[in-house]
Amino acid sequence: MESSEPLTFSPQVRRGGRTALTTQRIHEAVIQLLIEGGHDACTFQNVARRAGIERSTLYRRYPSRWAMLGEAYAAQYAGELAVEPSDSFAADLKSHLTKVADILNAPLGIAMVAAAAVARTDPEARKVAGRFWQFRLKEQEGFVAAAIRRGELPSAIDREALFAAADGPLYFRMLVVGAPIDEQLIDRVVADVLAIHGVKQGSDSETAS
Repeated sequence: MESSEPLTFSPQVRRGGRTALTTQRIHEAVIQLLIEGGHDACTFQNVARRAGIERSTLYRRYPSRWAMLGEAYAAQYAGELAVEPSDSFAADLKSHLTKVADILNAPLGIAMVAAAAVARTDPEARKVAGRFWQFRLKEQEGFVAAAIRRGELPSAIDREALFAAADGPLYFRMLVVGAPIDEQLIDRVVADVLAIHGVKQGSDSETAS
């Protein structure tokens, strides 16, 4: 019997057997439909048909289709945004933002950003979005913690504010400006974040440029 526990934003968990196979098929169906027809195409009915499962399976797993979309998207990029810390916060931040840009510039990233914009009008979707951004924050934790240990960042730094200053301009470029994210923007964002938090650039700026 399928588990009724929602798997939302826990893509690192690997379950064996039938449950794992079903989860994979659901994720693949969601991603395909999202690219082909946007969030409107990702109904429980369409996903169940594409995945070859009963619609009741989706109702047991997910409180809403937004939770289903969020899980599939997080699973698609699980680990891909993580950065192995180096000896430079500037270099690590640029590496992270480059990964974010690669994802957002791709068809799936564009479709998901559009879906996220619509989801903000749905109360249930806003809850899902909050959990998704917490998942994203954890992906930055490794290189942020390393920068704190080196003394580049203060120990009491506001992680959410850092996330907004770093990743925010990339989403603004996609959602508001409607233009691709380029290296020039990434370099400017890195420089701005370093200035905001008083990180000495020195050799770091050479690494980040």
